[in-house]
Amino acid sequence: MSLKHDRLDELLALEATQGLAPADAAELDALLAQFPDEDPDGLELAAAAIHLSLIGPREPLPADLAERLELTAVAMPSVPVRLAKPRPSRAWVAWSGWAVAASLACVLAFALWPKKEPTLAELRDRLRPQAVAFAAADKPGLSGEVLWSTAKQEGYLELKGLPPLDPSKEQYQLWIVDPTKKQPVDGGVFDVRPDGTALVRVRAPIRVGEANAFAVTKEVAGGVVVSDGPHLLVLKPKSG
Repeated sequence: MSLKHDRLDELLALEATQGLAPADAAELDALLAQFPDEDPDGLELAAAAIHLSLIGPREPLPADLAERLELTAVAMPSVPVRLAKPRPSRAWVAWSGWAVAASLACVLAFALWPKKEPTLAELRDRLRPQAVAFAAADKPGLSGEVLWSTAKQEGYLELKGLPPLDPSKEQYQLWIVDPTKKQPVDGGVFDVRPDGTALVRVRAPIRVGEANAFAVTKEVAGGVVVSDGPHLLVLKPKSG
């Protein structure tokens, strides 16, 4: 690397961090004319980004947002900026670099800020208009309802009155009764809260053609492929 190029780098660094006297600014313009491929604003933009990261008290970003911001920044292509001649004043270049960096940070933060996930109750209520409701026959202190959509192959089971189990040993398991299948379809295992209630999402491992009932059994932890246990609860389509 030539001495002139070293001097150019030195002046660019001074411009980005301290500013230049008129004589140094004139020398920098002359050297930039000799090295037209040199990016005149790279160091200023880097200094602006560093400045933005250090100013003022900061609230820590959530870990997942910080990781996604970092990955997005790495993935963005580097586009060299070439200014038309004559170059703008040093003050304008520094200000515009800071503005670009600040705008980019705001856009990324807005786009990547985690959105609130809907609750199971909200998802169930969204499905309700296009779902079929199944309910259990009346039993003292025990009730249940399933909302099931064949089109979406998705449903929600709500129960009240089941005693809690030790999930390391036993779990409840839901079964989907489809007359086109030889065996009931596994609807998944679930646990109940200490108060005996549960709201769980139902997704079948294979497509259900026609659900005409649901059943709940008590099985070993992790569930079984075929149940031999008695049905604690049978839920059939609601009438009306």
